[in-house]
Amino acid sequence: MFRCCVRIATLILLGLSSCLLHAADQVLDRPPAGGKAIVLSTAYGTTFDAYVSGPEDAKRGILIIHDRRGLGEHARNWADRFAGLGYRALAIDLYDGRYSNDPALATRIMTSIDQESANADLKAGVDYLKAPGRKIAAFGWDYGGGQALWAALQDPEAVAATIIYYGPLNTNLKALRTLSASNPVLGIFGKRDAWISPAKVAAFEDAMREAGVPLSIVQFDADHGFTNPANKSYSKVLADEAWQKTEDFLSRYLE
Repeated sequence: MFRCCVRIATLILLGLSSCLLHAADQVLDRPPAGGKAIVLSTAYGTTFDAYVSGPEDAKRGILIIHDRRGLGEHARNWADRFAGLGYRALAIDLYDGRYSNDPALATRIMTSIDQESANADLKAGVDYLKAPGRKIAAFGWDYGGGQALWAALQDPEAVAATIIYYGPLNTNLKALRTLSASNPVLGIFGKRDAWISPAKVAAFEDAMREAGVPLSIVQFDADHGFTNPANKSYSKVLADEAWQKTEDFLSRYLE
């Protein structure tokens, strides 16, 4: 009995140590905070929260849209990450302050969002980033991946590149044809993603080809959400590879 208790205690301690080490890894990977919370206004007079980071005179800007959880530490950390590379980075809140780590609740919030209202927020975010000589990209994961493309659709002349990480895909040809060869898109997806399936990705490829919009697709052997450490599907190796693809894409189109 004593040996059994000792064994259980040892396993618990090992588990705690593993969790602490994982948490330490995430902290070490976290960029230094340097941004600030702001409030932006839309053309309709409504307001929404955002987080901005990076030099005001940056030659590159990036609009960051959160996943289905809402605007939290993950999106703000990415804003600081881009800021560290010299970007003016803006992470916007499309949820009016709501946030949830519960998948069911987060999905209910996500599906309740009115796209017209979201489009107004996206346009205001792009407008905020505009500056003489600055090129702008839109970037998001999951729900935010789909919204990144919506951002480009709101102002194709301003958004020079779009990055979609396993987000809902717009195949409406009338909408996509408002984009052009000057609005390239990078899509990062998981081959085992049950929500944004390979079939949906293929349909998106067909629609983008017909619309004449440059599209680069990278598919990893992964499930949905594999680049976020908060998800069970997270893979640091694949997340790093996806980031390298993202950097290469942005260096090509935002220089």
